[in-house]
Amino acid sequence: MGNVLERPFGQIWTDESNPIVSGLRDRKELLKGRCARCSYLDICNGNLRARAEAVFGDMWREDPACYLTDEEIGIS
Repeated sequence: MGNVLERPFGQIWTDESNPIVSGLRDRKELLKGRCARCSYLDICNGNLRARAEAVFGDMWREDPACYLTDEEIGIS
């Protein structure tokens, strides 16, 4: 993604050439599973993508630590 010792974070975060950084900035269309359909998506923004990557090997899958039930998020 980038090295803050070599470039300021602001430059890394706004770099349009990196698909991961671009996806993290505007992730709603990339999210899958429960997160993609959650009625609270505007509040949590899909939460922590590192957990999805660690558990599923896909950073865009649902957050495995989400404690809300399907009924609570409106997908029952």
